[in-house]
Amino acid sequence: MRAVRLSLFTEVQCPPTTSPEQRLDELLEEAELADRLGFHTLWISEIHFQPEFSALAAPYVVLGAIAARTRRLRLGVAVNILPVQHPLHVAEQAATLDVLSHGRLEFAMGRGHVHSRVYEGFGVDRARSRALQEESLQLILAAWTQDALEFHGEFYDVPGGVVVNPKPLQRPHPPVHVAASSRESALEAARLGYNLFLPAHLLPRADLREYTAAYWQGLRAHGHDPAARELGLLLPIYLADTTARAREEARAGFMDYFRVIYQIRGEYQAWPARQPGEGPPAVGRTPMTFERLSTEGAILSDSATAVVELQRLVEETGATEILGWTNMGSLSHELVLRAMERFADEVMPRLPAGAASR
Repeated sequence: MRAVRLSLFTEVQCPPTTSPEQRLDELLEEAELADRLGFHTLWISEIHFQPEFSALAAPYVVLGAIAARTRRLRLGVAVNILPVQHPLHVAEQAATLDVLSHGRLEFAMGRGHVHSRVYEGFGVDRARSRALQEESLQLILAAWTQDALEFHGEFYDVPGGVVVNPKPLQRPHPPVHVAASSRESALEAARLGYNLFLPAHLLPRADLREYTAAYWQGLRAHGHDPAARELGLLLPIYLADTTARAREEARAGFMDYFRVIYQIRGEYQAWPARQPGEGPPAVGRTPMTFERLSTEGAILSDSATAVVELQRLVEETGATEILGWTNMGSLSHELVLRAMERFADEVMPRLPAGAASR
């Protein structure tokens, strides 16, 4: 049986009533508390060009500040949007964080939100993003593991003798994760043998069970050991002394996240300045209601109910990590801190070892 890692995730929404300075100061305080409470990893997003949606355009700067204030908490960007950056720049930043934090880096990659203007903003063809991402990771791993680098690919050409410095402390390199939101992407992660993240809050539970089963089976089919891989589920979590109170306190803040995301999705679909080519992908998902969020997309409850729901989720999927999203949307900082402490005091000690990978 494998223990389930209990981690935190955030996109740091920035409502009009706040400022990036305030929201990042709050994140630093939440990270210090997470370190003291025993959470495993803090994952923060990389999101560009959406001021209300996120204040995390420079995640490694933020994680550097957090590294200086914490001692045990592992740190990662979920996700590095590799197609819009030069991979050697990412390799240097991430390795520097691993050195600065004394070996606490986790590395995750993905192609970003479907509604993001990141490809247009950085002048990258979205149609090439999957191939760019795969080659970028190959180059990053080479940069981390080769004393003197030489690389010749479809998109990047690095002459012999280039030295990428520093190297990560973790050898051969920090753990690598891939974020996915479809069965096809989960199967691709399995083919490549990478750890996987899935957004449990956006997937019906039937789809989530299907994708996770496909991932574990795909690992075996491609000769990878499931016991050496990690499956993380991103899940909004808010706890109070009763389920009714948890839902009452979380409702406005959590649903504000969906208000913003649907607003910017609509704006993106109509954005006249987007580049030609593949164009904006259709989002095509049923709008989130609070009732659906409460029953399938999140854990908004008392602590005892949270334990039962988390146990069931782990058993159904084989998850080895829960990325708890406690500061979703515009939920107040005070409520976030209170819920984190309740989770650590009343849920962490009651969760048994996780289900073995299937």
